[in-house]
Amino acid sequence: MNVVKKEDGWINRENYRKKVIADQSILGEGRVIQIVEVKPGDEVKTHKHNKTEEIFFILSSAGKIIINGNEIETTDEQLLVCNAGDSHSVVNDSDETLRILVFKYNFVEDDTEWLKDG
Repeated sequence: MNVVKKEDGWINRENYRKKVIADQSILGEGRVIQIVEVKPGDEVKTHKHNKTEEIFFILSSAGKIIINGNEIETTDEQLLVCNAGDSHSVVNDSDETLRILVFKYNFVEDDTEWLKDG
């Protein structure tokens, strides 16, 4: 059994930040676990992954996740699945920070396609 503690810190993006807590060097090819935080009033724009699949586990609910046009209000300990090719975005219209634990599998670098129209 491996016990892993990542100390690399947060990666700031345009309207959110993420922290990789376990990468392919630990989990094996195509597997990544990260935490994503979206602050009040911010959003992650609509995008998709052609090969990467994601499982979202809501750590702290705030706002909504939109998958293929379906708006889902987040709740604590909610589990959502986003298959490869699914368009998805995150909107935090609350006063709290949304925290998501993201399990990625079939992960491929540079597999994010940002979409202009959700």
